[in-house]
Parts: sequence; C-alpha cells; structure tokens
Amino acid sequence: MSDLEQRIQKLEDESAIRKLKAVYLNACDQKDVEAIKDCFTEDAELIYPPIGAFGVDGLVEVFTQMAVQTSIVDVHQAHNGVIEIDGDTASAQWNLSFATYNPDDKSFRLLSSFYKDKYVRTDRGWKICFSESCPRTVVDGTLADATVKAEWQDMG
Repeated sequence: MSDLEQRIQKLEDESAIRKLKAVYLNACDQKDVEAIKDCFTEDAELIYPPIGAFGVDGLVEVFTQMAVQTSIVDVHQAHNGVIEIDGDTASAQWNLSFATYNPDDKSFRLLSSFYKDKYVRTDRGWKICFSESCPRTVVDGTLADATVKAEWQDMG
C-alpha cells in the first residue's frame, strides 16, 4: 500500500470511528437499544461511574431502567475527539457534554466527562470494545423550586 493509500485509509478509519460514536450517542438520545448494542463488540467492557462496570447486556439493562422506561429526555454530545489508529485497533478520547431532563419532577442534570474508548475493526466495521467515562463536573437542579446544586468531581 502506498503512502497516499495509507493516509487515505487512516482518514477513512477516523471518519468511521467518529460516525460510530455519533451513532451510539444519537441512539442513546433516541432510546434505541438495538442501535446501541450494534455499536459494540459482544465482549465489550464498559466502565461508567457512578453507575458501574458491565458488558453490553448490562449496559442495555441499566439504560432500559434509567432511560427507556422513563419519560426523561437526554442529549449526549461528544466533541474534541482525538483518535489514534493502529492497524485494526484504535483508541480515542472524547469530551462529553450531557444534559438530561425529567419532566415528571422537573429535575435536570448537566454533566461533563471524558470518554476513553478502544475500538476494533470487525467484519461489520469499527466497533467499540472498551469505553470508560471519567466524570468531570455535575450540575443538578430542579426547575420547579429554582434550586441548582453544582459539584466539581476531580478526575484524580
């Protein structure tokens, strides 16, 4: 493979990983469990404090309880992705901005965190095989009583 072909392949791989992350986050916002599952390898390892550590089935179970079966509305936005490609594997760090609103009790949460992800190229394209969320800031509040609590979480 020529240098130009290698550079083009790397750009295509980075683009595919950016799209995969967007598909995953949009599926979370749309509460689309099947689309979420399709973003991961079957043996993916996920670490999402303070919720816990689990595989894809555990993620689906927690997500179904916390989002799908509720009236909450979420917005996940990943940005500033730094992706490193190494053949058929890759790693990335993303900044995540997350907002959730519960219309039942008018509560909200604004969260920022880093995602540390690992990816693998499969016969179905790039998939997430590891994801760790490292929370940075959390702002909780309730619109009903106009109170807001802010808390800084140190990444260690």
